[in-house]
Amino acid sequence: MDLPGFVDIHTHVLPGLDDGAGSMEQALAMVGLARRHGTSALVASPHANPVFRYDPARTEALLEQLRQLAPPGVRLIRGCDFHLTFNNVESALRSPSDFAIDGRCWLLMELSELTVFSNTGALWARMQEAGLRIIVTHPERNALLRQRFDVIEEWVAGGRLMQLTAGSLLGDFGREAQQFSLRLLDAGLAHFVASDAHDLEARPPRLDLAFDWLAAHYSPEYALKLCVEHPQAVVEGQPIDLSSFHPPARTRRASWWRRLWPLPRKR
Repeated sequence: MDLPGFVDIHTHVLPGLDDGAGSMEQALAMVGLARRHGTSALVASPHANPVFRYDPARTEALLEQLRQLAPPGVRLIRGCDFHLTFNNVESALRSPSDFAIDGRCWLLMELSELTVFSNTGALWARMQEAGLRIIVTHPERNALLRQRFDVIEEWVAGGRLMQLTAGSLLGDFGREAQQFSLRLLDAGLAHFVASDAHDLEARPPRLDLAFDWLAAHYSPEYALKLCVEHPQAVVEGQPIDLSSFHPPARTRRASWWRRLWPLPRKR
């Protein structure tokens, strides 16, 4: 089937801002790799956490440099990997567009692995009143959230959406993350797949492998929802209608020998 370009809503391609790309050369190589493997839009989302200070003006300036040098055919968009802290929330309430993807309404939200704050829902309600919509990033990699499936169900029922990491589907973050990804996918509680790319090798900006995995294990239509249609709505600042979003049953399982000796990943 002819595919529209993948839309990767979570990457760390901007150099010198966090633990992602180490140089503009590496950033360009990451963008080029993404483009060669089918990505047509990519959100640069540097961390905003106690270790890495997020500066929207500096982020936009670096992003503009990258746009001028990047190969044609890939749209580069500003975002933020927003850690839930009191200071971040106060900053986001003062200026929501500084943190939202493309300055619109969707916000990538990383949660602590130590605790789920009792006032998380209240904080999110305040942010929603300010016009922000929450996307919880990589819940499958959060050991605490893997024990709180019921909380994730409540959050999704309340309008918060979930983003899986592409590598988690392929086993790159271990069996527990992979199995929890399957549980979320089966329940219809996963709404996006993004690369969360940090480099060219260990965590590359590739969605094609995850798309192929989803198409094989669920359906091509489900893969399109998670890798193209839903993320496209995010970068356009549009709502996502989940009224008809129902996961298909898994359609294929690898044979026992393929699970023991998986095919090498293409780079």
